[in-house]
Formats: sequence, structure tokens, C-alpha cells
Amino acid sequence: MRLKVCGARGEGQLRLLAGAPVDLVGLWYGVPGGPADLTLPALGRLAGAARALGGPEPVLVTLLADPDALREAVDASGIARVQLHGYATPAQVRAVRAALPRVELIKVLHVRRGAVVEAPLIGAYEQAGVDVFLFDSVAEDGRIGSTGQPLDASAVTAVLGRLTRPFMLAGGVDAASAAAHREAVRHPGFLGIDVDSGARGPDGSFEQALVRGIRAAWEPGAAEPAGPPGPGGSLAAALLTARLPVIMELKARGAHGDDLFRGRPVGELVAEYERLGAPALSVVTGSWFGGSRALLDEVVAATELPVLVKDFFTREKQLAELRAAGAAAVLLTATVLPRSVLPKLIEAALGLGLTPFVEVTDAEELAAVVHGESCVIAVNNKDIRRREQDAPDLGRSLRLLPEVLATGTRVPVSASGIETPQQAADLLAAGYRGLLIGTGLLRSADLDSWFRTLGRTLVPAR
Repeated sequence: MRLKVCGARGEGQLRLLAGAPVDLVGLWYGVPGGPADLTLPALGRLAGAARALGGPEPVLVTLLADPDALREAVDASGIARVQLHGYATPAQVRAVRAALPRVELIKVLHVRRGAVVEAPLIGAYEQAGVDVFLFDSVAEDGRIGSTGQPLDASAVTAVLGRLTRPFMLAGGVDAASAAAHREAVRHPGFLGIDVDSGARGPDGSFEQALVRGIRAAWEPGAAEPAGPPGPGGSLAAALLTARLPVIMELKARGAHGDDLFRGRPVGELVAEYERLGAPALSVVTGSWFGGSRALLDEVVAATELPVLVKDFFTREKQLAELRAAGAAAVLLTATVLPRSVLPKLIEAALGLGLTPFVEVTDAEELAAVVHGESCVIAVNNKDIRRREQDAPDLGRSLRLLPEVLATGTRVPVSASGIETPQQAADLLAAGYRGLLIGTGLLRSADLDSWFRTLGRTLVPAR
């Protein structure tokens, strides 16, 4: 899948996007009044800087349709992809193609009020020489390009049968919007996505964590629905599409034996977590934390969210029992499992339709992970061998993240010891796609405030 980020204005932004990683970067030229419009010298300088970095590859994004002006821009910048973002006619596209025979020509199809404006002209555009189409939304006031206006999925799917060229999607693209475009992503012509506002933080700057999250959520297969309740629910998909990707845990006792439920019924806690937007729940059935199989049964009966079960599991038979009980994911603790056993349990869990939630504390444990692309890999910020009675080391999550990602997992998770919204936000900003929080939530006196604070930190400006 191609990931294009639009509107870069400086070399620092190019370096940030190169590390995200991003495949294409849109450089604006010939967009009068556009906030990211560049002069011709600046266009050439940034295009050269992108090539020197080894990527992302520059794309000229323009409202120009004059062949001579576009040829001048391409000659000055060396750019090999041109995106015609305005309402160029098929005849104008044909003239541009004649002037620039070797560039990849991308033509925007504008979606407004539930319809593709250029739908009757798709065949003519293809004959004129368009290589790739890009669907983008038009604001109610007629503005085009980087409006943050969500793309109408039904308008896009209505015309896909007319296309013989590949296509990309733009318009309010972020991680959460992937689910709405499942049909388009499954289409054989789907080439990728184009992002602007969704890749920017509250101050308008590009953020790597947002870009990585968008890529993970939009990869073909990631945008599939979470599925039916219980065993059919996907923990990974739930986290990838969640606005606040926090697995909220039910644990009866803390590490030092303190009562975390404090008389609150399990059903009440489940309902509260669902109200707060939990994408998934975790249940600790280990007796050392006051858990039991009965607790799992009670939670599964009370929710349709994917449920992760945490205990020390060492045999395939245990996994089969959990699957039958309605679990969606199972904890496999690399710290306590022999290196020869962990791969077998991962494969057994996958064979049963369970997501392996593999918990690690160092690089050596990561080396035993197999099928990482199908696992959720979690870094435990505490020491399970001490029954998590030690002080949390959140720096462990930060140090291990590159090696966690090297396993191929799409869903790295930081688990245990997360107490404050700022700690949660910092871990997500660093690149984690999920958090597992139990004690910190169960002890909180005001969960509404806790999640409001986290949400304000994470929601990008529109």
C-alpha cells in the first residue's frame, strides 16, 4: 500500500516522514493561497532533499493544467509524479500527458454531496492518459484539497466498477476512518491513501505516531470488522481502529493484595468501560490477583467486546478451553515460558482462532516469538516474576519498541504500570498502537476526566 502525506514545507518534515515511514510526499506548487504552496526554487530544493534522504518520493500537487508551466516545474524539480488536483478536462489532461510522457499522472476525482463530480468522464480521463485516480472530498463551500472533510465511501464504491486504473483515497483520512472504506480497500485496484490533516498533531505539525497508526489501520486486512462477539472478535483490529486504544482490565486485587473492585459489581465495571469507549477488555483469572474462571465467564456474558484472558498458560488444552469460554485473545508470558514452548503455544492459539498476546521484557524473549505479524506483542513494564510488586519502568517500553516492531507485529502494546493520561499519551506518541491498563484505571477517582485528558492530547486538529 502506498502512503502519501501531503503539504510538506521543510526538510525537517521530510526527515520526520521518512522515518514514519511514508512512501510519497505531496509538494504543493501552483496552488494560489494554499497554506503549503511553494515557490519554484523551494519545490526544486525540497524535491532534491527528499531524493537525498532516500524517500519519501516527491509528488507535485497542483491546480495548474497548463502543459508548459507543468513541464517547467518538472524540469526544475526532477519530480516523476504529478497530481492534477483541480478540475482539468480530459482534453487538458491529454495535453499534459503529451508534454510529460514519462511522469506518473494522478488525476483527482472530486466527491461532493454524495457523488463523484467527474464520474461521467472517467473513461475519457483514462483514454487521455491518467495513470492513477485519487478520490478526494470537496467541502460544502467548494474548497478542494486538505480540507479534512471525510470522504463519502458510498460515492466511491458506486463508481469503482468503471475504473480500469488503480486508485487512492483522500479526504479526512485517519486511523479511525479505515473501517468505513473496507469495500474500497478490498478492491484489486486499491493503491493507497493520501493524508494531510490526519497526520498532524494539535499544533499542525506532522507526528510520526499518527502516521504509523494510519498506515497500520489502512493496510489491506487491517480495516476488516472486529467480528461477532466473543471468540470471533479481533483484538488487533479493535485496537487498530480505536480512537483511544486502551485495553481496560478487570483485576480483583492489586500486586500488594489491595481490593481493586471495592465492592463494585463486575457488570457495572464492564458497562463503565464500554461507556468510556473501551475497544477491548482484559480479565485477570490468576488467583494471585484474586481472579478465577468464574470472573471470565461473568465478563464474557456482560460484553460483546474482544476479551483478553491473563493467567499463566502452558498447555494447548488450556487454550482450547479459553476459546470455548468466549476469549478472543490469550496471554503468553515469554518471561516464564521455555523458549521451546512459546512458539508452539503461539501456533496453537492461532490455530484455535485466538490472538496470541505475547508479553516480553527484553530482546532475548522477543527472539523466541514466531508469526509476529499475527500476534499482539506487549512489553510488560513490571517484573511478573516478582508478581509485579516492583516499580514500573516505562522506559523499557520505549527502549524495546524498535525490536518489538521488528517482529512484524502491527499492534505493539505497552502494559502495566501506566497510571496517568500523560504517560499513556507519551507511549502512544512514541509509536505504541495499544495500552493495557488495569490498576491505574481501577484506582482512578474520575475516569471521565482521565479519558478526556487523554483524548485532548491525541485528537489531531481538523
